[in-house]
Amino acid sequence: MLAAPAAGTAQNAGIEARFRGCEAAGWCRFAVEAGHTDAIYRVRPDGARPFPDDPALAVALRDRLNALLSSMIHQHKRIELHDLRALEDGTFEASVTVNGVGLAQDPALAQLMGWHDRAPR
Repeated sequence: MLAAPAAGTAQNAGIEARFRGCEAAGWCRFAVEAGHTDAIYRVRPDGARPFPDDPALAVALRDRLNALLSSMIHQHKRIELHDLRALEDGTFEASVTVNGVGLAQDPALAQLMGWHDRAPR
């Protein structure tokens, strides 16, 4: 049975997870087997920070994460959460990997992060 780490701590072992969709708030839902039921975790993937000040980029991030992870499901790829860290707001951060490759390495995701970093404030 998976026990969620307390805020400020990390669970380092890879946890197999099933993707359940992303939101413009910057987190994705993952189902993780916990005993006889599935626990749903709201996880902010490493390399994909939220854009509360830019709704258009927030939607673009959500759409990219949904497209990327949904595609992986249809290809029967293994999705894992690594270094699961609890946040104060009840969500988590984690390195999300697909068949051992980090989601943060996706070129389109990196481009979205770059646009936000270069945007005038």
